[in-house]
Amino acid sequence: MFDLRMYKMLVVLTCLALFASACSPANNESAISTAVAQTVQAGDSLTEIAAIPPAGTLENSIPPATLTPGITPTSEPTLLSAPSDLDCIHADLVSEYPPDGTVYIPGESFTKTWTIKNLGNCTWDSSYKLIYWSGDLMGGATYYDLPEIVLPGDEISISILLQAPPSEGGYTGYWRLQTPWNANFGVGQYSQAFYASIVVDKKPQREYGILSVTYTIVREPATGCPANVRFTVYATITTNGPFGLDYYWEQKDGNESAVKHLEFDAAGSKTISREWLVGRGNSPNDRWMQIIVVYPERIEYSKAVFENTCP
Repeated sequence: MFDLRMYKMLVVLTCLALFASACSPANNESAISTAVAQTVQAGDSLTEIAAIPPAGTLENSIPPATLTPGITPTSEPTLLSAPSDLDCIHADLVSEYPPDGTVYIPGESFTKTWTIKNLGNCTWDSSYKLIYWSGDLMGGATYYDLPEIVLPGDEISISILLQAPPSEGGYTGYWRLQTPWNANFGVGQYSQAFYASIVVDKKPQREYGILSVTYTIVREPATGCPANVRFTVYATITTNGPFGLDYYWEQKDGNESAVKHLEFDAAGSKTISREWLVGRGNSPNDRWMQIIVVYPERIEYSKAVFENTCP
């Protein structure tokens, strides 16, 4: 039908051109050519409009995209080969925040940060992952790509957003690191998983207090028997929230320190220290120091024991 319409239009225009030529000798065959050309141009335009599909069919006229070989998605990532270096992957947990045992109300969000040191010979990059291992996921993802390059001997702070479960109780989620060749490893001598451990409590007033007291003993010099050996005991006190306490040092020879105050503005750890100078010829018996908290309640913590091996 479309071709018939074009044909009729061409006939009409041609007749008009011949009639005009007959009436006016000045007109020549160029008028006919112009009319024909305009008719063809109009026909092309109608053809273009007719080629547009009706509403609702345009999307179906687009051919599907073709995936380029080599970037076709796969269910499993391409794994790298494990290095031959047996000391490639080792790590140590340097610190964490907030401390384990921190109290949250149900559904409260919090950020857990682990600071981990690369003790191995391999460089970590974004192909290494933090992966969920076991326990309570607490709203986290199952894995996270490491955000930066970590050279051997360097540290990285890994932070993830978690959420306290809706029910009261204690919750612990365990995490490990993963290499590009799918080897999983943890921290410490036995490559153990590190974790986020919280307490969920509905009470509007949280009960804050001391979570732990841990000791580190440093001997100066590390070896040998000079005239004097200095032992320094570092006590790290960790709380689960804002908290104030009064404490003093007790030691084996009865030499007590004065009572001191320690204030925490938020959950975290603070380290205090005390020294004991042992001279040559002093008793080689074991010695100890300990932290005793007297406020808000009296608590005697374990003793930090060290040995004088010099005669």
